[in-house]
Formats: sequence, structure tokens, C-alpha cells
Amino acid sequence: MSTSPEATVGAVPLDAVTDANLRRWMPLTLLAASLVVAVTDTVLSHRSADAIPFRVAIPVLAGVTLLAAGWTWVFHPSVRGRPVTYFLVRLVLTAILVGLNPWYGIYTWYAYVEGPNYLPDRLVYPAMGGVAMIASASYIGGYPTTPVLIVVWLLLSAGSFALVRFVTGVVRKSREQEIERGRMLEELTATNQRLEETLAENRGLQNQLVTQAREAGALDERARLAGEIHDTLAQALTGIIRQLEAADRTGELAGATRPHVDQAAQLAREGLSEARRSLQALRPGRLEGSTLPKAIQGVAAGADLPVDVDVTGPVRVLPTDQEVVLLRVVQEALANVTKHASATRVGVTLTYLEDAVMLDVRDDGVGFDPDAVGERPDGTGMGLTAMRDRLARVDGTLIVESTPGEGTALVATLPCGAPVTAS
Repeated sequence: MSTSPEATVGAVPLDAVTDANLRRWMPLTLLAASLVVAVTDTVLSHRSADAIPFRVAIPVLAGVTLLAAGWTWVFHPSVRGRPVTYFLVRLVLTAILVGLNPWYGIYTWYAYVEGPNYLPDRLVYPAMGGVAMIASASYIGGYPTTPVLIVVWLLLSAGSFALVRFVTGVVRKSREQEIERGRMLEELTATNQRLEETLAENRGLQNQLVTQAREAGALDERARLAGEIHDTLAQALTGIIRQLEAADRTGELAGATRPHVDQAAQLAREGLSEARRSLQALRPGRLEGSTLPKAIQGVAAGADLPVDVDVTGPVRVLPTDQEVVLLRVVQEALANVTKHASATRVGVTLTYLEDAVMLDVRDDGVGFDPDAVGERPDGTGMGLTAMRDRLARVDGTLIVESTPGEGTALVATLPCGAPVTAS
């Protein structure tokens, strides 16, 4: 059982100190009580013809009692740590005291308590037999001097020893059971602690497996969509463009003006460009074997206008789906700037915070009204909606700050866990 710091003296629990003091003071208290009763008995019986004069008896009783008290005080096992020597001398002094006055049986019985605590197992029962003989002598008024008293004394000694042995066995068995229960409790506590650690480790592994499965599923879904776009939409647009070019070469579309045909060809080319850009977005090749800042720098290098990339904070690896989303936001934002903003420069800032990652894309273009972005016919609204949808899937947010004639700023924020420095 643990104890609080207030319940200790040095490194010894307070209850252990209290128990040691009790064991040291108890025999002294019993000696004092025995001396008082024995002196009283001596005074009351000194008138008898065969009684030892109390002027002699009392000093002898007091002297032996003080000797026993001094031995207990100086050589008690809690002080000297020699229990066998202490107990044997204590037994001899007890026998002398009972011989002087039977009332020292008051002091004798405590030897039954001290013996099992201070003696090794091989000496416990012989010592208890000696204590039983001394105690039995006190029962019959002193050591026997006649055959009858000797028989009675031996019978009482045997009965007392049998009773003490039985009680001692029960106490020892109880103590052994208590020690065994304590050991089992410690083992159970250690087992529970190991089980909790294992469960915590399993929960961590499970979360890691779920994250990996989600990332793998997202990558597989992106690959599937990319394949479908390539096999259907991109192929169809490519076929339309080739058919229009073939018809133009063969003269099937001859004429002075053909605005509808030219517009259809232009729309098909733009649709094919968008399809290819979507394919690139679904296949994040730039992130394979690279970090997010390097991937963003690669996208910026391929843009049609100057782009400044700045990274602040300790770079760390994010989950794949989060890095893909941020990369796509950069790609979509730069595509919108190129098509609609008429900007001369763009700044991209990637900021790693303690619990979040922020991405800023700012341009010096013509700007627009964010509240009316959904009504724009040039498709800008669709691009911002796609960004918000992407960010929402990873618990991110997008803030758009723009004023006509004063440029545009996009701020994407993703919450994330503790920093993990990228290698």
C-alpha cells in the first residue's frame, strides 16, 4: 500500500515507524504494570511467617525489572537488529521475574507476540515452548515444588504450547495468504498496466492503418477518375478537334466566315486543356518522392507568369490527402490567375504553424467581387467552389479577399497535429 509524502518519516512509512515504537514500548509498559502489582502483592503478604521481608524483595524485584527494561530499551530488535540474542536474554529475565513473583505473568504473555516476529522459523516453536512453561508457572503461583504441582505445571505447559502453536499457525497462514494476495495484486496491477499500454499501442496502430487505408483509397479513386477522364472526355475532345482539322484540310468547311466552327474548335481545345489539367490534378506526380514546398515550387516554375514562393516555419510531412489538396489549390489558383486576373506577379506563401498549415496565393491582377463570384460567366466561380470542396474534405477552409482593381488573395487553412520534421 502506498503512502503519501506526509505519511513517511525519511524513507520509512509512518505506519511502520508507529508499529516499531509500539513493539518497543509495549514490553516496557507491561514490565511497569507487573512491577506495580508485584510490589503491592509483596507488601500485602510480608506479615506471613514464611514471606521474604519486603525490604529485601522489593529492591530485588525493582533491580531485575530495571535490568529487563534496560535490555529491552537498548537491545530491542528495532534498535540493534539482533533478535535471537534479544529474545533469549529476554526469556531468561522473564523466567527469573516469574520466579520472584508470579504476577510477572502479565509481562510474560507478550513473548508470544515477539517470538514469531523476531525468531527464525526453526526457533519459533522451541521458544514458544519455553514461554509456555514460564507462563504456566505464573498460573500456579510460581515454579512447582511438589510432584502434583509438577504434573499440573507440565499439563498446563503442554496445553498452552498446543494452543499457542495452533494460533501461531493460523496467524502465519493468514500472513502468508496476505503476502500472496499482495503479490498477486502487484502482478495484476502490472498486467493491467501492460494491457493498457498494449491497447494504446493497438489504438495507435489502428489509427495509422485507417489513415493509410484512407489515403490509399483516395489515391486509387483519383487514379480511377483520371483513367475514366482520359479514356472518355479527353479522347472525345481529341477526336472532335482532329475531325474539325481534317474537315478543314479537305475543304468541307470552306467559306469566308465560319465563326461557329472556329468557336467550336476553340472550345474543344480549351476543354481538352482543362481535361488534361484535371488529369494532372488527379495524378499528383510532383509529390512522389518530394516534399510539398518543392512540389509547389515546381508548379510555380511551370506557370505562364512570375511566381514567388516563400516557405515559413519548420517544414513537416502532412498526410498525403492534405498535401494533395494544398497542391491542387495552388494549381487551381495559378490557373485562375493566368486566365482571368491579368496579373503581372503572383506570390505564394506556405506557412507551417504549430497546429495548422496556411497557404496564401496573392496576385496584383484586376480582382473581382467575391460575393458575386457564382454569377461570373468565365468559370472562376466553379474553380473556387472546387477549392472549397477539396479543402472541406480534409476539414480545411478557404478565405477569398478581393476588390475589383486591387488584386486577389486566397487563404487556405488546414488543421494538423504535432510537428514532424520532414527529412
